[in-house]
Amino acid sequence: MTIRDSLYFSFAGETSVKHGLINVNINSGMQEEIFFPSREIVEEKVKGNDKPYFMRTETEPLKFSVSFAFEETWNTAKIREVAQWLTQHDYYQELYFTNDLAIGAERIFYAMVVDDSTLVHNCLKQGYINLTFRCDSPYSYSPIMTSRVYKWNYTPMEIKKNTYSTGTHQSTITNPQGNLILNPARPKWSDFEAGTKWSDI
Repeated sequence: MTIRDSLYFSFAGETSVKHGLINVNINSGMQEEIFFPSREIVEEKVKGNDKPYFMRTETEPLKFSVSFAFEETWNTAKIREVAQWLTQHDYYQELYFTNDLAIGAERIFYAMVVDDSTLVHNCLKQGYINLTFRCDSPYSYSPIMTSRVYKWNYTPMEIKKNTYSTGTHQSTITNPQGNLILNPARPKWSDFEAGTKWSDI
């Protein structure tokens, strides 16, 4: 799901439904989305060589602008409440867009509001706000995926043998203390009969 076709959003653990806001598109016609974050090629030029030396690429964190409209008229307390919710954070907060009452994220951003924020209105306490979000990385994240809970049935198994001296040994022996150790008398190729296969060893 893209940002522009989403009606609701959630930020910092609170939904836009709670604050009476919806995600709107102010521009008419086709809508533009961030397809890939800005990337810069870092090169080094030396005197006498017109071709620069490629060093690396640097990808900028995601940054996008949105518009949120008030579903009803506002008052001073409402504006203060929304401003505090969206802008008063000292670190990146979880942000996602959805069409299901701000529930069920497909892409999760960790973002905070930057640059200038404007309130556009008709002087009748109706309008929308323009914000710019900057993310903590060039990527968005998927929600936590969980599977169904499977019931595990098992029968406890008790091993009654308590010494290594019983049974057969393959390249191991037991020392006088009863501990299992490697056999110092290593087998040689000459110890095996002619025609022995790897599967027989």
